[in-house]
Amino acid sequence: MKLFCLPYAGGSATVFTKWKRELDSRIELIPVELAGRGRRFVEPFYPSLHDGVKDISTAIMDQIGDKGYSLFGHSMGTLYICELMKQIQANGWEKPRHLFLSGMYPPHIHDKKKIHHLPDDEFWQEVIRLGGTPKQVSENKELMQIFTPVLRSDYKNVESYITEAPQVKWDMDITVLVGDEDEITSMGEIRQWKEYTTQSCSIVTFQGGHFFINEEEKKVIDLINRTLIA
Repeated sequence: MKLFCLPYAGGSATVFTKWKRELDSRIELIPVELAGRGRRFVEPFYPSLHDGVKDISTAIMDQIGDKGYSLFGHSMGTLYICELMKQIQANGWEKPRHLFLSGMYPPHIHDKKKIHHLPDDEFWQEVIRLGGTPKQVSENKELMQIFTPVLRSDYKNVESYITEAPQVKWDMDITVLVGDEDEITSMGEIRQWKEYTTQSCSIVTFQGGHFFINEEEKKVIDLINRTLIA
């Protein structure tokens, strides 16, 4: 089983590389690197989330092999999965065995606060308030200047992404992960993920805010192991 992981806004593939230590050896971890960060730092940012999915979809499909695969996304990464599922259904590509949708409301919910257009100081206040920003970044103006363009680009793409619940529902089990103190979404919104699949939708709550996947990393990985390795 291969597990492709898609990062949150501003995140790179390195967010997930340390998971290899705890993941079951039968799960092959493949963190997806988006343009404009990590080893793809010099590449231009995506004009839209749709463009990002066009970029990564072929690469993912080329790596699937014959052992099956699943997808994990946190926050922005969850929206990437939603758009990728459209491509998979439209093209008749092999579908994933399981979806892990973490820290995000369903994308048909549009009336959310937008921050990508704010002045730098206000923008960073909102980003830091959500947590997940390393101290070495939030306390260093030079590093903040380096990270501002990628964060703004990601937030713009997330906040501009408009879609509806899929007309053709997904035909696979999904697991929705949420932090019990996450300000981004509510349980009422989280439960609406059930509209997206004809199969089971399990909702698992963890202690922590929006970046509970860092605070509860081992428990998140344990959940993945239990789910994918029966």
